[in-house]
Order: sequence, then C-alpha cells, then structure tokens
Amino acid sequence: MAAITAIIFGVIFFTALARQSGDFGQALWLQPSSLFFMSLTIGVFMVVINMWLGRASAKVANWVSTVVLVIAMAVQVYLAFHFVGIGNTDPALMRLQALNLANGSHHWFSYFAWYPHNVNLTIFLTWIIELFHVHSAVATGYVLNVLNFILIDFTLIMSWRLIRRYVAASSAAMFAILAASFAPFYWFALNFYVDSVAVVIPLMMVVFLNRYFSRQQPLSKAGYAALLGVTFTIGYLIKPNLLIVPIAILIYWLLAARINRTSVVRGLIGLVVFAAIWLAGVGVSHAVQSHYGYHVNQSKTLPTSAWTAMGLNQDSEGRFNEHDAQAMSGHGRKENIKATHKILSDRLQDAGIWGIIKQSYQKTMTMWSTGNLGMFQSPNQFFKQPSFYQEHKNKLQFLLVNLTQIVYITVLGAMLIGSVFEMLSPRRNQVLFYELIVLGIYGMHMLFWTVDAHYAYVTFPFLFMMAATGLHDISDLLQQFFAHPAYGERGRTWTGIVTLLIFAIGLGYADHHNRQPLVATPVVQTQTVSSQMVSNYAQHDAIKLTPHHSLSEKIVAKRPFSQLNLPDVASQSENFSVGLRMNRQTVYQWSSLDVDAGTANTLQDPGTYTLRITNRTNQPLYIPATASPYLPLSTHAISGHPHRYLLYHVLNVFNTPIISSKQYQLLFISFAILAIISSLGLEYWPNPDWKEPKLD
Repeated sequence: MAAITAIIFGVIFFTALARQSGDFGQALWLQPSSLFFMSLTIGVFMVVINMWLGRASAKVANWVSTVVLVIAMAVQVYLAFHFVGIGNTDPALMRLQALNLANGSHHWFSYFAWYPHNVNLTIFLTWIIELFHVHSAVATGYVLNVLNFILIDFTLIMSWRLIRRYVAASSAAMFAILAASFAPFYWFALNFYVDSVAVVIPLMMVVFLNRYFSRQQPLSKAGYAALLGVTFTIGYLIKPNLLIVPIAILIYWLLAARINRTSVVRGLIGLVVFAAIWLAGVGVSHAVQSHYGYHVNQSKTLPTSAWTAMGLNQDSEGRFNEHDAQAMSGHGRKENIKATHKILSDRLQDAGIWGIIKQSYQKTMTMWSTGNLGMFQSPNQFFKQPSFYQEHKNKLQFLLVNLTQIVYITVLGAMLIGSVFEMLSPRRNQVLFYELIVLGIYGMHMLFWTVDAHYAYVTFPFLFMMAATGLHDISDLLQQFFAHPAYGERGRTWTGIVTLLIFAIGLGYADHHNRQPLVATPVVQTQTVSSQMVSNYAQHDAIKLTPHHSLSEKIVAKRPFSQLNLPDVASQSENFSVGLRMNRQTVYQWSSLDVDAGTANTLQDPGTYTLRITNRTNQPLYIPATASPYLPLSTHAISGHPHRYLLYHVLNVFNTPIISSKQYQLLFISFAILAIISSLGLEYWPNPDWKEPKLD
C-alpha cells in the first residue's frame, strides 16, 4: 500500500510543482524552481525543529503545540467576525433554500434534482437558522463561520492526538505548525458547504475504530461499532463519497487485524450493528426530507453513471458540466438512463485505454495539483469584508496561493519520504489506514466521479498526519547521522555551507529562468467593486419583458470601475439594448459587441447607477433572475420585481505587476533567513552521549 501511495503522490508532487491548475483566478504562480527550493527550505527547517524538540521533553513539544493553537484560534476569531460570505452557486443555493424552508416554503429548487446529496445539509442549515433565529446575511454568517471553525479545530485536534499517541510529541507539534500555516483550513471555514462540515467525520471514525480494536468485551465492541455506525451515517448523509471509509475499515481489518474465529464472529456482530444503524439513518433521512417537501423526481435526476460520463469529458477536465447534465436528465427515467449509457459508451470508445489514462492524469491535476483547493472560488460574494483586503485582494491572494502551495509541496515531499520508509520497514498500522482512505477517495474520483479541487479537502488532515510521520522518520535518520562520532564537527560545518549553497544556486536558477519576472510583467487584474454573483441556473426563475419595454436595477459602486459584466444578458445579445444611467442621463450605451461579450469597458466614477435593459424585438423575452425573498443579494432588487436580482459583476480592470520589486525581494530574503536558521540548527546540533534512537 505504501508503494502505491508513493507512486500516486509522486505524480501529484510533480503536478503540484510544475503543472498547477489555475483555479484561483488571476494570481500568478512562482516558478517551479522557486517553489521547489522554498519548499525544501521549509522542509529542512521543519526537520531541524522536529530534531530539537525530539531531544527535549514531551512537555516542551506540547507547549509549542498549545502556543500554535492559541495563535491559530486568535486568527480564526478575527476571520469569523470580519469575513461573511455566501459562496458560489452550490453553497449559495443551499443557503437560499434553507431560508425558504425556515420561512415555511416547501418548494425546492431544481438544483436539488441534480444534487440530492445536498438536501440533508440544507435541512440541517434550516434547523440552525431556526435555532439561532438568524435570518440576516451577516448574523447567519457569524454563526456558520464559528460552527465551521469548531469543526475544523476538532478535526485537527483529533489528528494531533493521533500523531502524538502513535508517533511522537515532537511530530505532533510539527503537525500543529504545518496545519496552522495552511490557509485553506481557515478559508474553507468561511464557506458553509459539505466539505467544511464532513471533514470531521473520517477522523471521528478513526478514533472510534481505535477504541473498537482495543476493547475485548463484546458489549464494548458493539458500543463502538454503534458509534462508528452513527458517525458514518451522519457523514454519508452529508457527503456520500465517505462510503470509502467503511470500505477502508474492512480492508484494514483484513490486512492488519489478527484473523481468528473469535475476531470473525465479533467482526460480523459489529458489521450487523453498523449496517443496521446506517439503514435506519437512511430511512429517517427520507422521512425528514419528505416532511420538508422534498421528493426525488426520477425524470429530472441524474443517473449515477452520469457522473462517470461527465468525468470523462475532456473539455471540462473531468469537472461537472451543465451541458452534459442537461443531456442526461429531464427526459424521463428510462430516457435519462439511455442517454447516459450512450454518452458514457461513446466516450469510453473514443478515449480508449490511453485516453482514459490521459484523462486520469488531467483529473489528477484538476483535483490535486493545487494545495489551495480552489479556496478563492468560495466564498466569492462577501456581505462583509475588511476594506484593506478588498483593496489589496489580488496581491494578498498571490501571496497566500503561493505560500499555500509551498506548504503543500513540503507536505507531499514529507509524505513521499515517509512512504519510502514504510515500504522498507512497515511498522505503523495507523499509516496503512490513512493511506487506504486517501487512496480510496483518489480512486473513486479518478475512475467513477467528477473532480474538483475542493473534493480532496476531507483527505488533507490525513495528508498532514502522514507528512508529520515522514518528518519523524527523516529526523530519526538525521539524528543517527549527525550524532554519530564519525561525523564530527567538520561535517556539521560543511552541512551548513552546502545547505546555503544549494539554496543560493536554486534561487539563482529560478531567477535566471524566470523570463517574465513578476515585478516587471504587467498582468491584467480585476478588482470587484460590486456584484451579484449567485446564478439562477438551478432556480429557473425569469422575468418576462414585453416588446420595447425595459427593466432596471440600481447598482451602487463605491469605487471607480471600468467594466460591468452581464453574463445572462450576453446569451441574448441581439435582442436587448443595454444602457447605464446616472442622474437620468445615459453615461454609457452598450454596443452589440459589448453585450455579446457581456462587458462594458469604460472608466466610471463612484456613485449610484441605474442599469436599464430594453427588449428591442417584437416578441416577449425572458431575462434570468435569481429569486431571494429572505436574503438580499445586492443593494437593490430589480425595479418593480422585489426579491429578484440580475447576475452582474462591476469590476475595475487594470494592468500592473502583482507585486513590487521590494516585495519580491523581501519574499526571497525571508526564505534565505529561514535557510540560514536551518543551517545553524544543523551546525550546532548537540552531541551528548550518542545512542541509537528507538524507532516507533
């Protein structure tokens, strides 16, 4: 299993270093060579700290973990009450649906015919809204942010305890430092969706599984089997791909447990308890869904194999594709299945073996190449955010994305080394279970499902735990090397010199081959001034516009802007005339080309504008709009149509380098200082009476 992990994550390491996906928008990557040597610096620094903590008492390592946790929680408190967002299409529609249910509506958006697995979390969100009586955007945001931070903290604390118990206190401290420096663990908590809620479930199952195997009494085992069943059922009803976890448990039991008559009988009893709870939970879920008015419409739902077919779509890189979904749903159950089988069969035949391998590699890139997990796609609409972040968004995103990638590459590198150690000397059953879960999620999405960057989120606590285990193995090896009398003082001196030399050569190479330096190359950047970014595609709501009549919506721009994007109007560009008015005067009139592109390029002053759209044909037309009766999605609704909002983006587009020369230099100087500190740590490694360290 360690060999398979090493091969797959070796490929992922390569894609993370050289073939990153561009999910985060306009931010630019540092050169692969820069990313590599910065990640190497972080890795060496972490190993040195781990070595030093390994020589100290466990109490010191625990204090380091505590300090790191306190700092992380302080950051979380700030973020929770200064950033309130609604997310992109999926979490936004869940939020709007939950508000509708909380106010007595039993009508469900058509979105949930395609995503029935999001129904349960939407109902849970309804209960939260009703419990805390929070119907406003900001108040609800506070509650959801805090809840998500609690869940991620609980997840990471359980992970920390597992590392401390099965590896070492020093490695647990390294896990805490890595996790605290990983931006997606914070940013995803600002987006209430299945990933941020379900991340805690696999770790809880690991804890209960450990308790199950450590107990000998049948009644105690049945109790922990029941807790496993309850935990899995909750997770499955939120995120069905967690079905991988019980499969991993079964394989783990077959590979790692002692198989005898008694264990088989107890295992079967536990399996019966587990399955009974799961089936009961599914039944309760259907009853609750029915109570809230949700019923599966087989004619509109996507067949399960439709997700496999969409995963083979090369044009969408294995992501969900709306055109595919339309072709495989809405025609009746038998017709949907027939259309799905035809599309799937055609794509398998066209791709062939080699095409499937290439598509799997592309899907690997889409889902695993970026450590940021597409974190800046959600939340992409804020009801509240600091003005400093809004003004410097692109620069901050550039720094966060690249620093996150550096941490991610460091984690992958430590994982790979740990996998090699595991192949040479298998000794940790815990690591085997982590590998089974991660490989299960990987294999499911590569072979049977669509991919997206955030789908990997639930595996990241396991990746960080395996990285902490790898750091422990590296530290043990270096301790033997550095502490051995034959190494001597001269060897430590050369270690420091060589470390600095490698870093200097690496950065020199990176700078030389960076043909378009970030500080010298202007980049087209966009700054959001105002927006309504929740699409109506899954609501199917529209406003009828009679011939030669108009509709209007006020748009407030607090800063200058140069572009206004109207995606829904662009699809019918030949039928509409569009103008922007201020103080009853037209300040900009779209040409047909502008409308077709969905944009207007002209610099405008801050102020309150009226967007006016006119039907210039002789027949009625329909303009898509997002319906939101309980949550305002922008400053003003469409005139004469309360609670209806157009999809628009008011942007300031400019052409300038992402960062300045001084900021670029400061970034590299910071890593050079870190390299020097790491070298000094190796140089002055203490050498009291050397003894062969014990390996766990």
